[in-house]
Amino acid sequence: MATWNNLVDYVSSRYQATEERPGCIKLVFELPDLRSQVVFVWQQMLRDGTEEWLQIESPIGRVDSMNLRAVLEEVGEMVCGGAALMDGVLFVRQAMPMANLDINEFERPLRLVTSSADLLERKFVGGDEF
Repeated sequence: MATWNNLVDYVSSRYQATEERPGCIKLVFELPDLRSQVVFVWQQMLRDGTEEWLQIESPIGRVDSMNLRAVLEEVGEMVCGGAALMDGVLFVRQAMPMANLDINEFERPLRLVTSSADLLERKFVGGDEF
């Protein structure tokens, strides 16, 4: 899997996207306890468009509804994923270069970002907003 188009084809064959637009795929995963988790898969271009990257991210919750310090300390213990704040919403995010990307280098981070975001949302927000 070496390009964004290859990844889009792979994701389309394995998952049902709830939204697809240029450079972005939105997925919703059904999880135990009647929970679900939104995940975005983004194409990111670096070095003036010459270096293609993949970014996986999933929202945790609105930052004003949680103890941000406690969330960041928990994220700091995770191997996969970092925290990002956009428009007042905290996300778990992981990125990797597309060149020579192996399928397990996509699948495992996808699962870890999804489960980590759900765990953090459950623990620090209490509900299932995303």
